[in-house]
Amino acid sequence: MVKNVLIVGGGIAGMTLAIQLKRAGINAEIVELSTDWTVIGVGISMQGPALRALGTIGVLDQVIDKGFGYSFFNACDADGNITGTVDLPSLNGPDRPATMAIMRQELHEVLKQAVAEGGAPAQLGVTVDALDDVGGHVDVEFSDGSAGSYDLVVGADGAHSKIRKMLFGPDCTADYTGQAVWRVTVPRPPDVLGRQSYFGARNKAGVNPVSQDRMYIYMVQNLPEWTRLADDRLPVILRHLLAEFGGHVGRARDRIADPRDIVYRPIYSLILPPPWYRGRVLLIGDAAHTTTPQMGSGAGLAIEDSVVLAELLGSGRPVADVLEDFMTRRYERCRMTVENSRQLGEWEKDVAAPNADPVGLFDKSIRILAQPI
Repeated sequence: MVKNVLIVGGGIAGMTLAIQLKRAGINAEIVELSTDWTVIGVGISMQGPALRALGTIGVLDQVIDKGFGYSFFNACDADGNITGTVDLPSLNGPDRPATMAIMRQELHEVLKQAVAEGGAPAQLGVTVDALDDVGGHVDVEFSDGSAGSYDLVVGADGAHSKIRKMLFGPDCTADYTGQAVWRVTVPRPPDVLGRQSYFGARNKAGVNPVSQDRMYIYMVQNLPEWTRLADDRLPVILRHLLAEFGGHVGRARDRIADPRDIVYRPIYSLILPPPWYRGRVLLIGDAAHTTTPQMGSGAGLAIEDSVVLAELLGSGRPVADVLEDFMTRRYERCRMTVENSRQLGEWEKDVAAPNADPVGLFDKSIRILAQPI
């Protein structure tokens, strides 16, 4: 029976797990490398399955209050003309949105507050230096020189996970997909009521509303090799890349001026073969399945991982049985999402690809994810 759990990483997966473990009566402790425990970013999509999981941990209404809900996704041409629509499944009752977007900082603060209210301690500026699984527990050495012993260690430390490298070797890394993503926050026009993707000749752009007065523009750039850019160059480069787009993207383009509003990142992808654990050390979230942003489901998968793991650990069954059941419930769902999301990206890189059906694949994938976890 698991009584105390160390969670490495204080992001979405790690905080969700800490919240739900405490609700199940299991002691949870977070170590987070960041010293200020904040998050960099603009908006994030939360599909119906993610909202359903947030409801399970008791924070759904707080998240909805801080975001913007909607029920559809529109595919558009470069000028903003609608070419296809996906009606998003509503999984949380008629009074809740089918899906929504929210500023990452807002989501982070809701989860951080819930962690504090649940009483899970978080050590900041600290990570794991060594793990020793001795069978009945895991002995841990921390970067600040301290040590501890835990019934289970969970690596929730993201796409470039240190715990993953400890378990599976330094070559077990996420792949760069040949695309980069830009996001910038701008004012929301009143008629932007849901997510829209604009498919251009070279790249894909779009808009996603995150509040009553804000939305973010996103652009997925086909880029064989990613290079870091100086912050002061970001606005002019992004405006240039968005020049092929009209509609809401084109009208907002010239308002992009402050580099502090822009996030520019390479896109990585990984689905770790099962199992995602060795002994009493397990990976969840992006550490086990790094998905591209095309389906807007990465955060949802991470939240679901934490909900399922906490449920299984709360059963009091042996750790080996819990981890085996966790893989049975999570692997195929995560594999499908990672692979289908990456396929959408491949079609964006080759607009003339035979049998390309991005709207159909997105719709099919969302219907699968709507099934219970």
